[in-house]
Amino acid sequence: MNEKEFTESQNTAEQGVYLIVNRQMISLVKSKTTLGRHLGNDIVFHEEFLSRHHAEIAYEDGKYILYDKDSTSGTFVNGKKIEKCFLNSGDLISFANINIMFVNNNAKIQVKSTGTTQNLRMTPNF
Repeated sequence: MNEKEFTESQNTAEQGVYLIVNRQMISLVKSKTTLGRHLGNDIVFHEEFLSRHHAEIAYEDGKYILYDKDSTSGTFVNGKKIEKCFLNSGDLISFANINIMFVNNNAKIQVKSTGTTQNLRMTPNF
């Protein structure tokens, strides 16, 4: 791992970016995380319907992108088949019978969202 990759991995770990798989939280700490049946993947699933190199999540230009790696059964995000997709916190990733939730607790996003929320004002109808 070179210095740039090490710095990127520290940044993603600090941001609190992870996948929830079967009630287990898996932190995304690398600039590229591979998923599939092959033991050489970062996240390995023992499902016969998954391809050996099924998908990859990459951190590029401050965004997380899910790539299908020409899998046999396909990769789905929120029920739609994808080849490439930007991920948002709360997205449901599916392949075969596996469901994974992508979570991004990036503090910058949280600050922006709280700034846009406004109080509800009720005016009485007389």
